Amino acid sequence: MTKLGLEAKELEPTRTIFHGIVPGLSCSLIGRIQLDVLFGDSNHFRREPIWFEVVDLSSACHALMGRPALAKFMAVPHYAYLKMKLLGPKGLITVTGDYRKSLECARDGAKLA
Repeated sequence: MTKLGLEAKELEPTRTIFHGIVPGLSCSLIGRIQLDVLFGDSNHFRREPIWFEVVDLSSACHALMGRPALAKFMAVPHYAYLKMKLLGPKGLITVTGDYRKSLECARDGAKLA
């Protein structure tokens, strides 16, 4: 959170519990926060406020966007190609992932498990 310039006092309380993130354990959240998520560039972008659940644990991922966020953007992800497409004000926006980062994340996640 500190890398984003956020403080714990900005989090809203929540009683949500995650199951299955850490194998065999449940994980309580420390709060939730609504942040603007932006896809595209300065000339053609789409921005939506998304709720994020905040957890204090070691993970290879920094943020996960689930079905509600993808539905809000009306995004279509293609996991094999590491691409996501969504409509913007000037047409289609394509977000392209990085295969090296994806492999690093998967490797780091396996180490943590």
